[in-house]
Amino acid sequence: MISIGLIGAGRIGSVHASHLRHNPHAKIVAVTDPQMSRARAIAVEHGARVVKDAAEVIAAKDIDAVVVASSTETHSAATIAAARAGKCVYCEKPIAPTLAEARQMVDALGKDHERVMVGFNRRFDRNHAAVQKDITAGRLGRVQTIQITSRGPNNVPSVDYLKVSGGLFFDKMIHFFDMVRWLTGEEPVDIVALGSVIADEVFRDVGDVDTAVATVRMKSGALCQIDNARRAVYGYDDRVEVFGTKGLIESSRITEGSIMRILDDKILTEGLPKDPMIRMAPSYEAAISAFVDFVGSFATPERLAVPTVHDGIRSQIMAEAATRSSREQRIVSIAEVEKLIA
Repeated sequence: MISIGLIGAGRIGSVHASHLRHNPHAKIVAVTDPQMSRARAIAVEHGARVVKDAAEVIAAKDIDAVVVASSTETHSAATIAAARAGKCVYCEKPIAPTLAEARQMVDALGKDHERVMVGFNRRFDRNHAAVQKDITAGRLGRVQTIQITSRGPNNVPSVDYLKVSGGLFFDKMIHFFDMVRWLTGEEPVDIVALGSVIADEVFRDVGDVDTAVATVRMKSGALCQIDNARRAVYGYDDRVEVFGTKGLIESSRITEGSIMRILDDKILTEGLPKDPMIRMAPSYEAAISAFVDFVGSFATPERLAVPTVHDGIRSQIMAEAATRSSREQRIVSIAEVEKLIA
């Protein structure tokens, strides 16, 4: 049984806790959060203890691994400290609030980076993973274009959250920057991005956008287009299409249910889920399960392939390039951004 310390008991911390509760090989033994009431709620459910801060979780001798699900500005310090203490770490994305801090984190980790898994849960979506396997197996031939859409759900994050999120390219689109590298197995060359405030003025107030499109050119020449919107009135819309020289494969949007009604001259199906967890919960559960396996296999030669801090910093390089492209209205090369942290 792997003993887990949970740092952060907010929305995403609660998601991870719920999936750890159902994992037969892991148990949360300690929880901390700046809002102690949130920590207590999870601790009671798991029979865990509440501790005052991340340092106490990391120092605990009875904890094998740590899940860092706290706010973005705390990710780097908690991850470094836990890895140096010999614990495996699941670090939520992004690994740091800025690219410079991400670089510093990777340097500070040194060889301990091997202890860290980054929370890019989209890699663990069953349907997205099937697309990746087909590409890797060569079933699509050479990849020509990738279309990734993620819109919604129909709500707006709090202003407090938006102020520390890093913006749409770092907070939301970073998942899909990671996905294009994972799907294609190659690195990007350049990015052009545009962002607008269309649906909700609150994003303008915090210097962010609510709607964005980025086009990424990969080393092979494959073109990847990502479109993201913070809010969609019709529900959570998430899908991937890959077109290649031998065909096309799509990981389609899912509906709330699978009922279809044929009435008179109309075909009616259920709408898209209003709760994004209807789509994402299985991928979060699979990601946490992979982390538990990762911790269990750490001392063996058969290390599992999981998203690493290298993947974390590569996606942040892409997010920085997209942010610059949108702000300066130009194509930005990845090489230009890499020089900033060389």
